[in-house]
Amino acid sequence: MTQASLATSSSSSRLSNEPGRALIATRGQHLVTDSPPPLGGPNEAPNPVELLLASLAACATFVCERAAREAGIPLAAINVTAAGDFDPRGVCGEPFDPRFQSIRIRFEMTGPDATQAGALLDAFRSRCPIYTTLARAVPVELTLA
Repeated sequence: MTQASLATSSSSSRLSNEPGRALIATRGQHLVTDSPPPLGGPNEAPNPVELLLASLAACATFVCERAAREAGIPLAAINVTAAGDFDPRGVCGEPFDPRFQSIRIRFEMTGPDATQAGALLDAFRSRCPIYTTLARAVPVELTLA
């Protein structure tokens, strides 16, 4: 059996001319991220914590879309919300663990029946690189609405 080569993904971040704001670049695309007010950021763009959760929700959306297409499951709509709990005092330099203590992912699907929706959640659990990375580090709760 031949082992597949690994894909590499890369992004970079650099400070802008405004304190608390960074410019992110990936594959020739750019976006802005701000630090939250406790860290002196302008709080006008998503912060890195929000970007991580948004990445998780978007990856869940795309994995479910692909799995539904592959299995012939009718997926008319999907909405995924990711939320996480952490102690921001650690980010500010206080002696608290800044890691997420828990993450919750809520799936709302239109089209699949309960068995099909369960199959899409199983595909997400096994195929999403962001989820599988996080799930091995922190409890992640999934809810199907």
